[in-house]
Amino acid sequence: MIKKKYFSILVITFCSLLMIVSCQDSVTLNKPTNLGITNYSFDGTEGDPITLEVATRWIGNYTSKNSGRINAHFFGQQTLKNALAKTGCMGIRFYYALDDSANSKVLFIGADAKGQNLLPIASVVGKRSPIDIKSSSTIALRATEGALISSDISNRWTSAYVKTNQAGIWAHFFGHEILNQILAEKDCIGIRAYHALNDSGVQQLLLFGVSSSGSNLLPASLNARVESDNTIADLSFPCPSLCSGS
Repeated sequence: MIKKKYFSILVITFCSLLMIVSCQDSVTLNKPTNLGITNYSFDGTEGDPITLEVATRWIGNYTSKNSGRINAHFFGQQTLKNALAKTGCMGIRFYYALDDSANSKVLFIGADAKGQNLLPIASVVGKRSPIDIKSSSTIALRATEGALISSDISNRWTSAYVKTNQAGIWAHFFGHEILNQILAEKDCIGIRAYHALNDSGVQQLLLFGVSSSGSNLLPASLNARVESDNTIADLSFPCPSLCSGS
């Protein structure tokens, strides 16, 4: 079973609500701010399964309030495994970003046990991949999607997002255990990350395994949270207030 950190999650959520409201500083990949929590660590168990019923509702919450916006991005298995294989990698931090044309992006970078982005800092930006979570897809995907971009571009795009979302969440960290659990699912060739809003309106990022046909690999039961089944990942650790200081 994946080790749970429920107490830590409660503390992080509380601190995030306090820090997000007052913070006016931009967070970039190379000079972020740790916004109140500076002595923390990751052990790779961060993240936990969520039921399909809850995931469907939360993604619907986002879609209903953001009509016409891209709601999902895909990362190929190989790009994710390359990041996770780096020495000291405890998991992946997924950042929200806006490119130079103000298009929504999600990019990722590996992080170590102290929550610091792994050096040299070079991010992978996902492929736009909007699809209803229960729909079949005819868009073939490979295991290599995800374009490497420079730290300068990463910083510019993440800073652009922060400037327009000062009161929001800017990134989510998932430990290697739940990421590898999804990547090990039968027929999985990558992960699709969905924008979501929970029932309190707090921004979430939910992760689904994806087949080569482009369809999501869904749990067999609407309310399943068992680890032997296909997994939907939630309970990420947010920035603010757990950001990289490197």
